[in-house]
Amino acid sequence: MRQPMKILFIPGNSPYPIFSHTPLATAARNAGHQVFMGGIDWVLPNIASVGLPAVKISPVSMEEVSAFMGAMPEDPAEQLKAVGRVYAEIAVDSLDRLLDLADHWRPDLVVGGGMFYTAPLLADHLGIPSVRLEWDRIDSRAYDPGAEPVLAPVLAELGLDKVPAPDLWLDVCPPSLRPEDAVPAKLMRWVPGNPQKPLEPWMYTKGDRPRVYITAGTRLFSGEGLRDMARSVGKLGAEVVVGAPEAVAAELREEVPEVRVGWVPLDVLAPTCDVIIHHGGGGTDMTALNAGVPQLIAHPEYPTTATRRIVEYGAAALVESGGYEEINAACESLLKDPSYRVRAQAVSREMAQLPPAHEIVGDLERLVAERA
Repeated sequence: MRQPMKILFIPGNSPYPIFSHTPLATAARNAGHQVFMGGIDWVLPNIASVGLPAVKISPVSMEEVSAFMGAMPEDPAEQLKAVGRVYAEIAVDSLDRLLDLADHWRPDLVVGGGMFYTAPLLADHLGIPSVRLEWDRIDSRAYDPGAEPVLAPVLAELGLDKVPAPDLWLDVCPPSLRPEDAVPAKLMRWVPGNPQKPLEPWMYTKGDRPRVYITAGTRLFSGEGLRDMARSVGKLGAEVVVGAPEAVAAELREEVPEVRVGWVPLDVLAPTCDVIIHHGGGGTDMTALNAGVPQLIAHPEYPTTATRRIVEYGAAALVESGGYEEINAACESLLKDPSYRVRAQAVSREMAQLPPAHEIVGDLERLVAERA
């Protein structure tokens, strides 16, 4: 092995990117390299929960994220711009903190997430290689128009006309679901990661009824929609499990006592599910594909071509609008038509054949050696 490296991971501004980057960060650490992971204040406990050193790059809190989500524009294009803008603002705000970190712990390599703005700016300042590791199947270039006006002054100071391209682009999207205009990238196997808790037998045991898992992701601050959907889907005769942060789950348990509610380790639960219903989040989507489980994307948080691609492939159904009758009808179709599971399992086998994270560590080592 070459000399141990110092690698800084900067995945993104919510919990899911942390878990998406954890396999590669852990593989690098297991290979003997020093690894730090940076994040906004909200996600620092998530970084610590996966056993990695957590570095605060911005004081943005959960309350501020909640306020931002609550003020999100209704127009889909404006939503993308709003998200791109806030990621760019955090990138600019975090640069001084990261440069201070480099005075004491200078990275040899920086790995950034899908909205890649912090990592390449820091890498350019330090003259080190950068890697872009996508979180999921979503093409994050759609957020760039919102980021560009914020980044323009910083890029001008650096003498750049655009965000520097990464030295290595890593993509976890299964080949069958990659868009035709996808950026050339090295593919890496995606491994599910999420908060863990002591397991109960029902979490990994298949029952005698179809199991439907419902979630709205990690950025959930109200459980009203989950409550109503759980009651509706329960009418299909399915066992319903609702995944929600504990602050939301506590209230839901009282309102729907017949439903299992809580933050269940989805990597454990997914193989026992017959359908996974969610909001279009990348982590849930990838976990369902990894387990070969059909999914129903209901009222997606952000409309994306990635969502439509999996529907066209035949491994998912989409309900963009409409009420619980439409959702129930789509869910029932997924439960009764075996073709959805056949297609989902085909993607699962494809994902399993991609290079695992520990093989990618050698690529990181070569980048640093070549730059040296």
